[in-house]
Amino acid sequence: MKKSIMRATLPDGSSVPLTKILGTVKNAGFEGIQLGIHGVGELSLKTTDDAATKLAKACRDEGLEPHSIYGGIRFFREDAEDRKRGMDEAKRTLELASALGAKTILIHPGQLSTSIPYDDCWKLSIDNLKALKEQAESTHLRLGLENVWNKFLMSPLEFKRLIEEVNSPAVGIWFDIGNVVVFGHPEQWLRILGGKAIVGIHIKDFKRGPNDAFGTYDHFAPLFHGSVNWPVVMKELVKIGFDDYLVSEASLGHQPMEDALRELSGQLGVMIGMAKEK
Repeated sequence: MKKSIMRATLPDGSSVPLTKILGTVKNAGFEGIQLGIHGVGELSLKTTDDAATKLAKACRDEGLEPHSIYGGIRFFREDAEDRKRGMDEAKRTLELASALGAKTILIHPGQLSTSIPYDDCWKLSIDNLKALKEQAESTHLRLGLENVWNKFLMSPLEFKRLIEEVNSPAVGIWFDIGNVVVFGHPEQWLRILGGKAIVGIHIKDFKRGPNDAFGTYDHFAPLFHGSVNWPVVMKELVKIGFDDYLVSEASLGHQPMEDALRELSGQLGVMIGMAKEK
């Protein structure tokens, strides 16, 4: 397993350009970076392929692999015109991923609401993933639907069924360990989903409320300070055959960036060590 970090956890481009801190990230011990498509900044839907290629080169020149991206895709939209626009944006996102040389796209499908009910979210997810899978397959990209707090896909059995219905080697699950903790055990999700379905991992911790009770909310916590049983989770990752980037989505907190990155890199190193223990 290798260490990576999510772009959204780093200072945004308004304070310091990403290209100015890539070396700092590498020197802290990271090997990869998950880039993000935002409305503004170094990568957006308006970014040209040439600019994306240059960004990827800047990352690789510093020793960081831009292995995956997030953003640019949202499935849950109310009207047909907006859904068409959403599909155009999704296809452009795949093109940008190809220009970057990324291999995986994290997909946050959107939020379930009173105007977009559960069964509509199910259909929209399947229809959109099927519409994108041919482009993904032809460009050797993997699409990972993330488990997020959107009131949708609340069990690993549902997730597995949805992916099976799409039926493509290019479509799987981007599994966020911390997002499950409030209502489940991450290690159980990993076992049920299996290694073939999981295309990426987000690392963060979450602390349940009083007496560590399920269904209670406290807060996302620094790594090893929440309710995740990391030794068990890491062993389960090994059992299912996961051997890719561990992408940190943990906050850097309020300490100097260099110190925070070194601390975070060290914590990921401890997790990788747990995975290697017999």
